[in-house]
Amino acid sequence: MKILSWNVRGLGNARTFLPFQKILKQQRPLILFVCETKLTTKQMYETSRKLKIDNYLAVNRNGKGGGLAMLWYNEANVHVTSYSNHHVDAWVQREDGSWMRCTGKYGHLEMAQKQHTWTLLKSLAGLSDIPGLCFGDFNEILHPNKKLGGNDRSVNMISEFREALCECNLIDLDCKGYLFTWSNGRFGEHFVEERLDWFLCNKEWREKYVDCVAVNLET
Repeated sequence: MKILSWNVRGLGNARTFLPFQKILKQQRPLILFVCETKLTTKQMYETSRKLKIDNYLAVNRNGKGGGLAMLWYNEANVHVTSYSNHHVDAWVQREDGSWMRCTGKYGHLEMAQKQHTWTLLKSLAGLSDIPGLCFGDFNEILHPNKKLGGNDRSVNMISEFREALCECNLIDLDCKGYLFTWSNGRFGEHFVEERLDWFLCNKEWREKYVDCVAVNLET
């Protein structure tokens, strides 16, 4: 089973939609989680039709920003259990009939709001003990070396993220491919890159799916 998670930063414009469509054809994921769609639920319905994906759960944009969606093809048996402006939580049935949990997460960007990201993560983690995978844009790094350029990241912010994962019994799945997942698009001394997107799993998931890996795709 292949899962794609992407902060699309606006799925309604051709500059984003066309590369997204191309990646879907190349990678053929069964389940997709997208954040910052910047779309209304009605616009997400129209977008899902263009992508030829029949099943989805969309969270409306907040003003001109935000917006989440989890989409899946008919081959997947997905049951969404909860959602908010910052997450979509679902149970997914594997080919062997067993169930796993998939949680798409979009972390708060504002420093003063980040604690809400960790509080939500902790509350969701305690809801079940089946194999679980948590993925998305957490808007935070796990280690100082996951940032290149710019001012140093707050040690307290990094520590709070790590402590939340420890309390939730979540581990970094690690990844192949390019190290960073976000850049500010500038040049020279003003250029900044960070790894803000993560695939995390609980012990039950790691023990059952030992051969699974996460890959950062370059677009």
